[in-house]
Amino acid sequence: MSASPDLIPPGKPVRDLNDTSTTAWSAIRTGSTVSGDAFALFAGDAKKALSSVPDGSINTCLTSPPYWSARDYEHRDQIGQEPEHEGFVDNLVNVFREVRRCLTPSGTAWLNLGDCYLSGCSTVNGRPPEKGWRRNKQLALSPFRVALALEDDGWWVRNIVVWHKPNAMPSSVRDRLTNTWEPMFLLTKSERYDFDLDRIRVPHVTNDEVERRRAERGAEGKAAGQAELRRWLNSPRHRSTIDGLKTVRRRPNHPPAVELATYLRAALEREGRSIKWVAEQLVQPFERTRHYFRTDAIGSRLPPEETWRALKDLLDLDDTYDEAMEVQVGDNVFRNHPKGRNPGDMWPVALSGSQHAHFATMPAKLARQALTATLPPGGVCLDPFMGLGTTGHEALALGGRFVGVDVHRQYLDLFASAVDPGEVAGSDVA
Repeated sequence: MSASPDLIPPGKPVRDLNDTSTTAWSAIRTGSTVSGDAFALFAGDAKKALSSVPDGSINTCLTSPPYWSARDYEHRDQIGQEPEHEGFVDNLVNVFREVRRCLTPSGTAWLNLGDCYLSGCSTVNGRPPEKGWRRNKQLALSPFRVALALEDDGWWVRNIVVWHKPNAMPSSVRDRLTNTWEPMFLLTKSERYDFDLDRIRVPHVTNDEVERRRAERGAEGKAAGQAELRRWLNSPRHRSTIDGLKTVRRRPNHPPAVELATYLRAALEREGRSIKWVAEQLVQPFERTRHYFRTDAIGSRLPPEETWRALKDLLDLDDTYDEAMEVQVGDNVFRNHPKGRNPGDMWPVALSGSQHAHFATMPAKLARQALTATLPPGGVCLDPFMGLGTTGHEALALGGRFVGVDVHRQYLDLFASAVDPGEVAGSDVA
């Protein structure tokens, strides 16, 4: 197995909205406790409430459930006060199983969870046990235990975003560092999913014109004839000043190697040929040729330009990948993406307070960043632990619709009154 640095899944994102139709939205509103034209809110246990939401009717989910062993929200149906951590994990897995059912095939979910330190653990003759993670002062790693359980239950974990809190609460502890970040997992229902990276790109630090002038000044290559220096200076950004300005051939739109290998394998079986036969026709070593047909991330390789042309003839390939494998000729100057750079997985977002009695309010900026990437225009967003409804407010601001769930009815009414009390069905607010 190998980790892929990209945020975009193989191929193009699947932009279907599945059953986020008027009919599905009407069904969601009908079963809700409080609703408006663009939101539907349910009071009660998240798993039970979601059972009334139609399959494939949600585009994305953004939620921050109660953290384990953190705060008591004083409700019989709450999550987070389970005596054992396994119970907490099981409860969240069951809720997210319902979330996955509600998502479209291209749906996504963002999950923010905080951690805690264990206390009150059992001892052996007054001492902590020699093995096992249940020991006093132990960091529980609760978010990651949940993420692993969700993987086992069928989710793809695509990213762990580090939510860095520049104004994190100071700590008086003296034998460890103050905690200043929390993980936020990007989960997906399938390999292909809605994720619009272009909408959250950030400005580049460098300028293309500066890079070009630098390349032209060092057109001969500052490491020419110096193999050792060439090796140490080999970075994509400065390759042109190291190699010297030259013409290169690229396939900028090529598919992932594993995807193309799957396509080639299918063609190989269709033609009734073997990899050994292909290697003989290409006059290439078998060990090299087989990498073009390997469907594991470690061993899969894209065939070179000439080999690809030969494979098309040998295996009678159609035009499925012709455009993606097209070669473009240009110079070796590194160019910035015209829409900005990938923001990466470290998001500094300050904590924000609330005028209402809720201890854990998600900052609007954090919710907006996540939803901007995964909520399609007019799509439906879910938060099964909505609290004050930051997720919902940001979803509506982005032109989407919102489905929220909370065990406390008063949070539903607060959200409804903040949106438009004149158009709310089922609310107690005036």
